[in-house]
Amino acid sequence: MSKPLEGIKVIEVGQEIQGPFAALVLADMGADVIKIENRETGDLSRWLTCGLIGGPEAKNQQVSFYFTAMNRGKRSLTADLKKPGGAAIIHRLARSCDVLLTNYRPGVLDRLGLGFDDLLKDNPRIVYAQASSWGPKGPWVKRPSRDTLAQAASGLMAKTGMPEDPPLPAGITVADHSGALSLAAGVLGALFARERTGKGQRVDASIFGTLIAMQGFELNFVSMSGRDTLRAGRGHQFLHGVWGAYRTSDGWLCLAGVDDKRWPDFCRVMGLQQLQNDPQFDNPTRNFHGWKMIEVLDAIFPKKTTEQWLDELGAADILVTEVADYRMLLNNEQARINGYLQELDHPIAGRVLVSGTPITYNGEVRTQSPPAPEMGQHTEEVLLEFGYTWEEIGALRDEGAI
Repeated sequence: MSKPLEGIKVIEVGQEIQGPFAALVLADMGADVIKIENRETGDLSRWLTCGLIGGPEAKNQQVSFYFTAMNRGKRSLTADLKKPGGAAIIHRLARSCDVLLTNYRPGVLDRLGLGFDDLLKDNPRIVYAQASSWGPKGPWVKRPSRDTLAQAASGLMAKTGMPEDPPLPAGITVADHSGALSLAAGVLGALFARERTGKGQRVDASIFGTLIAMQGFELNFVSMSGRDTLRAGRGHQFLHGVWGAYRTSDGWLCLAGVDDKRWPDFCRVMGLQQLQNDPQFDNPTRNFHGWKMIEVLDAIFPKKTTEQWLDELGAADILVTEVADYRMLLNNEQARINGYLQELDHPIAGRVLVSGTPITYNGEVRTQSPPAPEMGQHTEEVLLEFGYTWEEIGALRDEGAI
């Protein structure tokens, strides 16, 4: 398999999503990610189990689906970074590692003597990647946050849902995940720059800034036009009509616009030939201001099943797909064949499907996922690899540093 980051070593001092998912992206590209976990608690995600969320009827009650999602393919080393020996481990690893990646609040590692300037003395080539909530400067730097607060502050929450709804967050942790992708991209850029300059640098990517960047299309309209946008509803802030979700007789499907080339065939399939040349349903109206179109389609789509509509509309090259729930997605051949879903052998849950990687190289698809590590599983292995002796490891254990 192609591993473009093979040979790159990453120290991850992170927990939950933003930092660990950024490091996971690098691991999927072949990097060796050494995850530093708190020796008492481990990553906080370890405690969110199937039983806690799914109740007594859920399978694999004690398995953390959360930790598995963020940490497959990494190595785990437990340490107490507040102990001198624990902090010294990071300094020793940093001398020969390429990246330190963290989503601890800005300033936390600095107070432990593990900031960028500190590690630069150990290794002038190190890339120091800081995942943050609000960015590296300004009055909000030390303000705590989580994914949903970034959605609220960035304007995303105010644009999600129907007009009569309260502000709604997305159904996933979109800020944490997208912020992680921003950070991973920043790391790749810094590694490339290092190849030319020989110097490391600090990279910062925030969930707040990432969500603003993701809304450039919509935000720029408000800035340039002086007009606010509508709630997304079943479509998009700008796109209402032949866009978004429609109920069928047995489920839901989603349209993504009908241009002039496809409009005659769409009218034929839907039995709406009388609307083909009606100016009330011209291209701009039906795609951007199609309130009448919504009423028409709401009355027609429930007359057939989702599969029937997909067959007929698909044959006419209409932009359409089913609205899948997670059970449907887990059976999706397209997701399996591209490695977006992968099989993982879990020590408790057995063989399960897990989220994979959206990135492939040279058409090579990985369908098997490496497992997530047990807490501290690789502590001795990593320390020996970086030059510690068994006597030194014993002293670290006596100190409570590992």
